[in-house]
Amino acid sequence: MSKTISHIQLTETLELAERQDGFWLYDKTRGMNLSMGAKTPQDALVEALSYYQRRIKDVETKYRELETKVNAFVEQFIEIES
Repeated sequence: MSKTISHIQLTETLELAERQDGFWLYDKTRGMNLSMGAKTPQDALVEALSYYQRRIKDVETKYRELETKVNAFVEQFIEIES
């Protein structure tokens, strides 16, 4: 494991560490590294944003699929007024 050179507390939940093998961005909220070994701090932030973009897209897709299934289920029990 590489040695930490410097450590910056960016926010209450985000930490940026410069290590011998690059920059690491840690998210305390998720309990995970969002970037590992990025060449620059900016690259680490871009990697984190890209991760969250992919993640929110997946969550939104799953939400829409679940909403469709729930609506179809509920419609089985709703009387249609003529």
